[in-house]
Amino acid sequence: MEFTEELIVKDFNMNIVEITKAGSAVFADQTRWVEQLGDFYDFDINTPYKDLSHKIKQLFLYGSEGKKLPFRMESKNFSGVMKQRVYEGIIPHIERAMATSKSSYRRTKINKFYSAKKKCDDCHGFRINEEARDIKIAEKHVGELATMAIDDLIEFLNGLTEEHVKTEQGKSMVDKSLKRLKNMVNVGLSYLHLNRGTVTLSGGEIQRLALMTHLDAGIDSLIYILDEPSMSLHELEKESLIQLLIKLKDMGNTVIVVEHDKHFINIADEIIDIGPNAGQNGGRIVYQGELEGIKKIKESHTGQYLSGKVKLPSKSIKDYRKIDNDTKFLTIRNAKTNNLKNITAKIPLGMMVGICGVSGSGKSSLIQDTLVPLITPMFSRSAPKTAKSGSNIIEDEEIGEGSELLEVVGTIGGWQNVDEVIVVNQRPIGRSRRSIPVSYIGIWDKIRNIFSKLPEAKKKNFSAGHFSFNSDKGRCPACKGDGVLDIQIAFLSEITVPCHECKGMKYKPEILEVKFKGKTITEVLNMTVSEALSLFKTQNGITNILKILEEIGMGYINLGQPAPTLSGGEAQRIKLAKELGRARKSKSLYILDEPTVGLSFYDVLKLMELLEKLVQEGNSVVIIEHDSEILSYTDYIIELGPEGGPKGGKIIAEGTPEEVKKNEKSKISPYLN
Repeated sequence: MEFTEELIVKDFNMNIVEITKAGSAVFADQTRWVEQLGDFYDFDINTPYKDLSHKIKQLFLYGSEGKKLPFRMESKNFSGVMKQRVYEGIIPHIERAMATSKSSYRRTKINKFYSAKKKCDDCHGFRINEEARDIKIAEKHVGELATMAIDDLIEFLNGLTEEHVKTEQGKSMVDKSLKRLKNMVNVGLSYLHLNRGTVTLSGGEIQRLALMTHLDAGIDSLIYILDEPSMSLHELEKESLIQLLIKLKDMGNTVIVVEHDKHFINIADEIIDIGPNAGQNGGRIVYQGELEGIKKIKESHTGQYLSGKVKLPSKSIKDYRKIDNDTKFLTIRNAKTNNLKNITAKIPLGMMVGICGVSGSGKSSLIQDTLVPLITPMFSRSAPKTAKSGSNIIEDEEIGEGSELLEVVGTIGGWQNVDEVIVVNQRPIGRSRRSIPVSYIGIWDKIRNIFSKLPEAKKKNFSAGHFSFNSDKGRCPACKGDGVLDIQIAFLSEITVPCHECKGMKYKPEILEVKFKGKTITEVLNMTVSEALSLFKTQNGITNILKILEEIGMGYINLGQPAPTLSGGEAQRIKLAKELGRARKSKSLYILDEPTVGLSFYDVLKLMELLEKLVQEGNSVVIIEHDSEILSYTDYIIELGPEGGPKGGKIIAEGTPEEVKKNEKSKISPYLN
């Protein structure tokens, strides 16, 4: 792990005091010393960092090299020089905090925003020892081959001659390897390398890797079940995957695909449409049969969309927001994170901006791995005074979890034109069944308070704590408020059964005697968002956010639905509703990563209407997206490519959808409306 200038200084136009204040919970506590450095080294602390001398930059980052300085201290009881001390420097301070801090939040924040992985000096990042590195084929050892992109590795293996591979066994191994590698290309994974950590792969990538292993097995009479295989695929890559699924079918297998993408639905031999709506208003087979038949079913949202009778929102050329002299920009300069090729991206504010490109082209590297780490520290509790007040909404549990440490290389400008940053991702809202939507969106306490003020509750001296399934006051003692029990059986998987004492109700019997409008606290937890809206219609503090959930197509979820049972798309929309439900600033930046994943056409329509409303209110929306219809609706597109992995990382097209359609370098242009 190492700490560099680029990781500490997010904006080279800031002065050293502003940079220090932006390091909330990491090094902002050094502000009192940094503010006085100008007095000791004869420079103006208001000077932008980029204009400082190398000597002053080194002083700021690495300290006074043992020299003691007469720092002044100010407090209620004292004013003056208490004792001369060495100025530690920002980087040594972070290193010490990482080694000694007892705050897990501080350490994880350092990991996420201020540190990068450093290659091992012994193996140079190849993970193998010197003896293994000494064995080479065509001047390449196995570690070098493992770090090549798949298509580059194929080219290398194809170039091997008898001089390199002399035995029949060796030739057979090369042929088998080539066959498997080509299958990876066919499922849209040509940009990966064999040394890639599996924890960094998306769900779609893992699913396609699993599918690849079956392509050459030659087995028939199997049933393949795929859950949204189009996830994270570019329009170009979908066709390759579709051909592979057809190949599996032609081999004598049955392929069942759970999918919303019209390309996959259009090639299906049999369509089963379930609905008509979600939750308790769904669960019926609305249609089963061939493609043309579903288009005639009025009750089917899917059929209405496929027939063209219902369409996603679209814009005429005059409706697109245009860049003019008043347009402000968020500028990412010299971005080199992952495969980015030292690019500069200008994101226009006050618009809906789509970030697209083939798989592995650098979309997430630019937004999630560069923009987010660079801009979120600017909106922390100790942000510099030149920054407007805002909030960093990346939850503590999400910082750095499950991801590799990446070296974030780049700087940011124009962040002063944003009031706050809201990152809405698809990570779970919780990891245990005690984590539930009603608690996450912040209305569970209000509901429990309502129950505690009812006459029956007052009569029994019940507080709000009695209505919490996390408190011994009211929860069932047998299942501890879970409503279920986990049973361990030797040599078998753990099974879950309803609690024998509370029968799944979570609470003690006396708690369930208290009712609000005829409903117990358990019945409220089992209600859908739509049902709760009706029950609490006079409670604005509760219904305001429930209305937002219903507006974005989440009226079907239960208030007490365990977080692990929610999909990534559902978790993302719940997070979005939470942010929209609180007091918002007028110039917020919303960053969403593939918000349409897992959504039906009907739900996408509602989501796009909501995002458009946000932009109309003066906010900015940046979405990483593959869907060509969504990209056609955005005001501005930034496309990365041209390929994935090492062959990507460049901006190949940008502008309005109309401008991108005319760009010959663009890969998405043929698919835009």
